[in-house]
Amino acid sequence: VNLSALSPTLIESELFGHCRGAFTGALADRPGWLEGCPSHGAVFLDEIGELDPTLQVKLLRVVQDGSYSRICEARQRQFSGKLVAATHRDLTEAMRDGRFREDLYYRLCSDQIRTPALREQLDDRPEALRGLISFLAHGLLGNEAKELTDEVEAWILTHIGTDYRWPGNFRELEQCVRNVLVRQKYEPQRQAKPQEMGSGTADWLREAEQGTLTFAELLSYCTAVYAKVGSYQQTAEVLGLDRRTVRSKMDRELLKTLPSRQNR
Repeated sequence: VNLSALSPTLIESELFGHCRGAFTGALADRPGWLEGCPSHGAVFLDEIGELDPTLQVKLLRVVQDGSYSRICEARQRQFSGKLVAATHRDLTEAMRDGRFREDLYYRLCSDQIRTPALREQLDDRPEALRGLISFLAHGLLGNEAKELTDEVEAWILTHIGTDYRWPGNFRELEQCVRNVLVRQKYEPQRQAKPQEMGSGTADWLREAEQGTLTFAELLSYCTAVYAKVGSYQQTAEVLGLDRRTVRSKMDRELLKTLPSRQNR
């Protein structure tokens, strides 16, 4: 379940299920992922750091004793499977900021696995780039990928180089390979510089009004400011926008690639 891509209500429905009439559009009873998970199975919660505080309380109950209920249901149900969670956020910082519950964190973190960034992997094993390109190209082209792997690798080494940090990790490399195969070009997405944030609000608004700022750049700027200040409200104040507008304009894939205040 990708928690960053769903609203709190949808997350609750996806995890716990709901009864008929629980909300608009709930025309029938529906089991959630917890209910459908067998005792030897697992539910994967992607981006656990984005989970709403109210749902953190409900998830804590599941982690503690396995109990939960569907939305608008009095009956207590029991989850007997396993929970696996992942995040790109620093949950220690999130706890200090009051955005993530300590009790839930310590219940979840009994076993932790840190996945090194793509840049770290390539620093240790530069030859791994070829293997990754081959894997990605095969997923796109099948058996024809073998002939094009050399071509894509040569293009990346020539036009991007070995010092590029790949801030978007594997997802960015995937887009790069796709673009090189299709268009013979790839340009890393423009990211707002920290010194530009907060002081350049009038400039970017003027650029947007004049049509010189692309929609992708607008998303990039809005997301970069959020990554720096750490909250939708502060981002809205910096940019002079409504909080709901900021949230709707967030590029969540790009957000995963940016150094955030929580990660420093």
